[in-house]
Amino acid sequence: MRVLFVFKNENFLAPAGLCTIAGVVKDKGYHTYLCELNTHNPFEVIDRVKPHVIAYSASSGEAKHYLRLNSLIKERYPQIFTVMGGPHPTFYPDVVCQGGLDAICVGEGEEAFLDLLKAIDGKQSYDKIPNIVTPENKDRFRVRNLIEDLDSLPFPDYDLLYDNTPLGKYPLKSVITSRGCPYNCTYCFNSAWREIYKGKGKIIRRHSVNYIVDLLLYIKKRWPLSCVKFYDDIFVYRVDNWLEEFAEKYKRYIGLPFFILTRADLLTEEMVKLLKYAGCRTISMSIEAGNPDIRRDMLKRNMSNEQIIKAHRLCEKYGIYTFTNCIIGLPDTDFKNDLESVNLCIKAKVDWVEF
Repeated sequence: MRVLFVFKNENFLAPAGLCTIAGVVKDKGYHTYLCELNTHNPFEVIDRVKPHVIAYSASSGEAKHYLRLNSLIKERYPQIFTVMGGPHPTFYPDVVCQGGLDAICVGEGEEAFLDLLKAIDGKQSYDKIPNIVTPENKDRFRVRNLIEDLDSLPFPDYDLLYDNTPLGKYPLKSVITSRGCPYNCTYCFNSAWREIYKGKGKIIRRHSVNYIVDLLLYIKKRWPLSCVKFYDDIFVYRVDNWLEEFAEKYKRYIGLPFFILTRADLLTEEMVKLLKYAGCRTISMSIEAGNPDIRRDMLKRNMSNEQIIKAHRLCEKYGIYTFTNCIIGLPDTDFKNDLESVNLCIKAKVDWVEF
């Protein structure tokens, strides 16, 4: 069976879900192909590959483009099974009734997508596969338990991505070491994600240090690599055995600058020292709103201006650059509130800020 993954590169970051799913599929002996829409003509690729299944991974901003393309594909190739996974179908499962999709995958898709391929290959029903939603079962689907041992997954199929797109030559590579986030920031998906998976296992899970180091060694050996972007929602919560082991092994075996995301109210001097020792070049800690009442009450980010300033000054002390995000034009706010965000960034001496 041949599976064609379709995506459009927008931000020089590896599509983590697509690569992970492709790695699982490849590991089980299925033939995987890639169509990157900036680089390839999808119809030429389809005519060459003759896929049995076409798979998309979409955020809400991207979904409309894939749905439009899928409508054209189904007109020309009605026999090809098409499925969409990722954030948009996870939180808006009614999308299964749009664009001629045959199914969507809600939530973590590694096991579900394999089960779907087996069902299609064996010409069996897929209506009762957990996480798989069809137009017929969209009001009665269920999700399976979360994957507990992330190390049980094969490496993401970066060969498929980096050997077939310009991303392979781009010297910054993005990697995710963990899944899950315990916070309830109101602009984020995580609280809704936890609701979907309530009672379905531990939300926060992490790869072992050895898995991450081996993965980076594999990437470093095959493609240009000068900087690593760890794209976890929160890379580090505390100084623990994992962080201490990571600092030692990353410095010894990888030895390249890296970027992480965390929260200002989690950062401590001991943590900054370890990250600096490991090679951390930049830490991103979102501020979002300079007014502490707006930040706390509207955005559910319960941290003080003092904590934000202290965390950024700690990074300055140890020579680590800082990056932050702020949201302007929040509901029921005015220009003065937006200036508060600008001024807090200045007080914290943030190196880069995105509004």
